[in-house]
Amino acid sequence: MAWTGDPGWLADALRDEGLRVVEFPGWRERGHGDFRSIWGIIAHHTGGSNTPPAEIAFGFPQLAGPLSQLHLARDGTVTVIAAGIAWHAGRGRWPGLPEDDANFHTIGIEAANNGTEGWSPVQYDAYVGCCAAILRRLGHGADRVLGHKEWAGAKQGKWDPGGMDMDRFRGDVAERLKGGALMALSDLEQRELLDKLRRVHFELTYGFQSRIADSDYRDTLAGYVLNSDAADYRSEQRLKALELKVDRLLEAKEGKI
Repeated sequence: MAWTGDPGWLADALRDEGLRVVEFPGWRERGHGDFRSIWGIIAHHTGGSNTPPAEIAFGFPQLAGPLSQLHLARDGTVTVIAAGIAWHAGRGRWPGLPEDDANFHTIGIEAANNGTEGWSPVQYDAYVGCCAAILRRLGHGADRVLGHKEWAGAKQGKWDPGGMDMDRFRGDVAERLKGGALMALSDLEQRELLDKLRRVHFELTYGFQSRIADSDYRDTLAGYVLNSDAADYRSEQRLKALELKVDRLLEAKEGKI
């Protein structure tokens, strides 16, 4: 089922992914109205290597901010700019999205990059992590990440994010999604799972007191099971030896008769 409404969980989802997160003042109330159903993500570059988060939050005289929901710095820090609608997509077309109307259905990420300088490992990895964190929470796969150039290239001539192979990028997001099953759980589900794992760990490692009277023996459950198996084996061997001895005694007795 598609998420409907503003993604007030953005900061938490990004932190759960292990990213460095800064919350821009007032981000929860910032936006040009409320989201409809959130389809996915559109990836951008800012056009400048050192574009600050404030520029994405407040925009320009000719285009009021927010211009995206997230700002990604060169050092991998993610600043959450807005929970509401941002003017980031503009006119465009892509299967599954209403034509010229992606702003109400996609989360925008603006990475500080001029589009020709390439992507450092730290910024690229954080970009992958941002997309994986959002898609995890939305319950979507990596096919829900678009480059702005894929959405708006034909209609607006957009080419961002520059120098990024989107198919490879989606592949890297898909790989990141595979490795985070625990992160895909809600906070409550994670706590419940960890509590169960702690109980299992306790039961496997705790030394339980023997129930035999006057015995000081203690061992783990695994130790008792292995000892029981060893005792059963020894008993079986003794029984076989006793049966063999009885057979020989009977044979000897029959020979004397």
